[in-house]
Amino acid sequence: MIKFFMNTLIALMFGFFALNASAEGDIQIQDPWVQAPPPNVKVLAAYLEIKNNGEKPRILTGVSSPAFGQVGIHQSVMHGNMVHMEQLKELTIPPHASTALKPGGMHFMLMDAKKPLNIGDQVPMTLTFQSGEKIEVKAIVRSGQAAGMEDHQHMNHSGHMH
Repeated sequence: MIKFFMNTLIALMFGFFALNASAEGDIQIQDPWVQAPPPNVKVLAAYLEIKNNGEKPRILTGVSSPAFGQVGIHQSVMHGNMVHMEQLKELTIPPHASTALKPGGMHFMLMDAKKPLNIGDQVPMTLTFQSGEKIEVKAIVRSGQAAGMEDHQHMNHSGHMH
């Protein structure tokens, strides 16, 4: 019985680790995190770096999370002296390159939080690529100096649909 339990545990562990790596081994996700929210804020931003070690471009077409009603790929853009959000339909990661989602630039907009988040919580997300490949990620909620994004909740989000 113990041997069966240990074999099952080992199989589950290998399955979990496989979720965090690309099937082809060419995509790596680094430093996924979510900016700790101010009280009563239901729209947050997640950041990470996507590294493509492959020979072909990889195209991210969607992101989802059971912790949020909707997740979008967004980019902060200056129009005059106002920052606007533009929703991106997809995000191309060139071969042998990295694409960084960071404060003040591209990010995952996490909308309609299903419960309040605290520093240290983990936010599960699924990244879906054009190939149909899905990569599971857990982003840690942390405080941080989000330069240029401290007033994110006051930005104009009217330029796109949710």
